[in-house]
Amino acid sequence: MRFEPEDFIVEEIPLYKPSRSGTHTFFAIRKRSLSTYEAINRIARELHVNHRSIGYAGLKDKHAITTQVLSVEGIPPEQILKLNIHRIEVLWAERHSHKLRVGHLKANRFEITVRWTAPQTLPDVEKKIAQLSTEGIPNRYGEQRFGNKQDSHLIGKALLNKDWERALEYVLDTETAQFTNLAKRIKDMKKHDSLEKVVAYVPHRMRKLYLSAYQAHLFNRIVERRLPDLRQLLNGDIAIKHRNGAPFLVENAEIEQPRADAFEISPSGPIFGYKMRQPTGKVLEMEQELLSAERVKPESFRKVAGVRLSGTRRPLRVQMDLHQVKAVDNGVHLSFTLPAGSYATVVLEELRYC
Repeated sequence: MRFEPEDFIVEEIPLYKPSRSGTHTFFAIRKRSLSTYEAINRIARELHVNHRSIGYAGLKDKHAITTQVLSVEGIPPEQILKLNIHRIEVLWAERHSHKLRVGHLKANRFEITVRWTAPQTLPDVEKKIAQLSTEGIPNRYGEQRFGNKQDSHLIGKALLNKDWERALEYVLDTETAQFTNLAKRIKDMKKHDSLEKVVAYVPHRMRKLYLSAYQAHLFNRIVERRLPDLRQLLNGDIAIKHRNGAPFLVENAEIEQPRADAFEISPSGPIFGYKMRQPTGKVLEMEQELLSAERVKPESFRKVAGVRLSGTRRPLRVQMDLHQVKAVDNGVHLSFTLPAGSYATVVLEELRYC
């Protein structure tokens, strides 16, 4: 699914405002046709700092116009505001007491123009999106979580199974021009080092991304198994309270179902890891059957290639705050807000056949 940048506009809704005092600087950028990592690398070069010193709350789409908040320590707001970088605009800069961390994000607001549907389909789109805003959006991970070639999860699976040879083959095939130096170094190291040592040379951030992509793939598989009704609770589910994210064991689904119907709670799926809370009964059997079919052992998630996978539970559905649906030239314009960690592309997939 491809868009012109102007057709896909994303704005972060921060979890909190900067305090205006401290050694760190929070600053908002508007970027065009750049990934978050590309933007961070460009800013780091201009500021003469290590890219790891720049904090961010979440990753934003590349093929879009996106607004997000970053942080850096030891650089005053005045210097940040003077940055002049192609395809990056600094909107504001304020001091704060600590670094911005992944997850410090409330929600994302989207303004999307869908060009693959005709304006006369507006009634169908309105009906479908009203249903989604009432019943919830499948909380699948979007395709961007799985890399340009949609195979990042395969690298993660190979790492999890300690199949170092296959993992390196995927890395060399996937990370082409952008990581030419990395690919060359891997090829050189393979001549005289153990494969495990070569894998350890792959940057920690990349290894973590590959493994999280595989966790996301497994979660999506569970979502598929629980469709079409993601509201339906089962005995043994770990339900999530939408108000505060607290999980609890569903011992009697019939008693708890009205809370799910009111969108107070939802059943959850696994982000597999060694600390993940386990369901019981048929829900546990379903998740164990998935791992068995994947030929993956639960204990494999403890520590993989230097990355600890603690795991968690993720709601099978999320609520969309719908702002507007209207017909425009050659398509339909949508305006809505999703909780942090959810994907607008999943909403568009649900509308594809309207």
